[in-house]
Amino acid sequence: MIHNNKTESKFPAAIWSEFGTKIIQGLELKKTSKGEYHGPCPSCAGKDRFWIKEHNGEVLVHCRQCNDFKEIKDRMRDMSLWPTENHVSVIQVERTDNIIWPERDTSITHPYLDKKKLNLNNAIIDGDNLCIPIIDPNGKRVGHQLITAEGRKKFSYQMPVTGNFSVIGGPIVDFAYVAEGWATAATIYEATGKPAVFGLNAGNIPAVVDNLLQAKPDCTFVVAGDNDEAGIKACERAQEDHAIEYIIPDIEGWDYSDMWLERGPEETAKALKIESVISQVFFPYDAKPQLSRNYLMKGWFGEGQMSVIYGPSNVGKSFFVLDIAWHISANEAWNNNKVSGGSVLYLATEGGMAFHNRVVAMRQHYSFHKDVKLAVRPSPVNMLDADVDMNVLAKLCREVSRIHGPVKMIVIDTLSRAMSGANENSPEDMTKFIGNCDKLRELTGAHVATVHHSGKDKAAGARGHSSLRAATDTEIELDYNEETGLRSAKATKQRDMETGAVFNFKLKVIELGHDDDGDAVTTCVIEKASSDEIAEASRPQIKGKNQTLLRSVFKQLRSEGLGNPNPAGVGWPEPRVFHIISEETVKDHFIGKCSSASNPKTSYKQALTSLMGSGHIAMNDGFMWFTDNSGKAKQGIE
Repeated sequence: MIHNNKTESKFPAAIWSEFGTKIIQGLELKKTSKGEYHGPCPSCAGKDRFWIKEHNGEVLVHCRQCNDFKEIKDRMRDMSLWPTENHVSVIQVERTDNIIWPERDTSITHPYLDKKKLNLNNAIIDGDNLCIPIIDPNGKRVGHQLITAEGRKKFSYQMPVTGNFSVIGGPIVDFAYVAEGWATAATIYEATGKPAVFGLNAGNIPAVVDNLLQAKPDCTFVVAGDNDEAGIKACERAQEDHAIEYIIPDIEGWDYSDMWLERGPEETAKALKIESVISQVFFPYDAKPQLSRNYLMKGWFGEGQMSVIYGPSNVGKSFFVLDIAWHISANEAWNNNKVSGGSVLYLATEGGMAFHNRVVAMRQHYSFHKDVKLAVRPSPVNMLDADVDMNVLAKLCREVSRIHGPVKMIVIDTLSRAMSGANENSPEDMTKFIGNCDKLRELTGAHVATVHHSGKDKAAGARGHSSLRAATDTEIELDYNEETGLRSAKATKQRDMETGAVFNFKLKVIELGHDDDGDAVTTCVIEKASSDEIAEASRPQIKGKNQTLLRSVFKQLRSEGLGNPNPAGVGWPEPRVFHIISEETVKDHFIGKCSSASNPKTSYKQALTSLMGSGHIAMNDGFMWFTDNSGKAKQGIE
């Protein structure tokens, strides 16, 4: 007979989470007030002399009558209540970096585990509760935490908290995560296969890290904190004291258990991936030429960057950006510029419902529309509200990515509506906007393009605080030639590409149908300008009071029916008929309208000389006409 369980270590241990319930039910044991389970001994049959209890995660057995552990073990093994010598506990199986996420063990259930979608790991089912063993840095058990079915948590009576913890997936060899809650630590272990330390609470994290580093000075520890005030504070304190790395979820208020439930194992594992710090630098002998450019649209937009497209009101900013978004989402080259196609999320914050018509017009205008991966959100958005709108946008990006693939571009149209109630000239408000744009880029890897207005000083660029331009990788200015009706887009700033790219376009009216009154319903699309139109637009514009007056006088005279068809012959630019007006008639009318000037004749001469010099007016045999850039008579303006 073997006494006092002295040979217990020779036999395979029975893990409580695997065999405890089986033994209790198989032997019909009853729980006592001391937490032991009593009943008849399977060896000697001594009534209420046999008991079991949990000890350090294992089943501890004893019989006060026979105390024959070997016989007891043999009998229980015959009843399949004790592991065989070849048994390997699923709790003790080591995980590798080649992660295969385990199926939930449905044979061991608990409402809290079901809610968190977790396995038992190092927990023990104690009646209706989960029981989590807590140890000190020396591995000595100091108490436990009970978690009820509803998720309420309570430490054992008078258990010391400071610096103590629980390890899931141990032993710790060279690396471990440190987390606040048990569910978060269990999530991290199941997502990564790496040991995770349950630090009991946020305030205890710095002390736990201190003890871990003393016990394992050669190990690397990373704090996986909660994204709340207490969690961030604990992370920063641990980093300040020990220069260790920390990570937090990208959504405010989340821990990694929330991410596990919302996004699943793969995304959680990706978010938890830690790279060596040394991998963040390179040395001269490692330097290699970077010949490929990660562009979203070659020559204009870089992948994952930030851009601002700005210009005066009614210049066609939204039509221009929608056209670009359409090409990127269709993976079609834009103006012979290659694109790296993908999903586009267009945040139409003003005139949102009008975008239905604009998208219909795009379908009519372009033959490629069946595979366009464009998602339009026609409603306001507050880019200063990190707690609400940013969470919604992050979720929306994930949903669009699930349907159409990764979001490559996010358009914010316009900045002023996305900063509603804020001051564009305030460095604090603009910093918040830029910060949330950066957050979107980090979350999605997408290029964030913002539509904005010009300031009063055109030379100063987009309206608002200068921090916007400093943070912007690409800046595109839109302008409008009132005389020609031509519009232009010019890249005025490029962080990684050459500046100066220009695209000239005009707005083309598209008729969509008729309203209830029978009136045509129209919208616009952009259309590339022809070479003649571009040449015309390149001429100096008619500006200045006297030049504008001379042009106005000529147009008025033509509207009143004055003028004659041009004769054929030398000095006339083309054989087709166009209207000419005598210079004397134009001059007289000009002087009459310029009577307030000190010297109307001089004003006329200066205006005529200037317009002839810029190629706007031509004269022959005492008659004048307005010309296009090639010198031909300009029809429709005289």
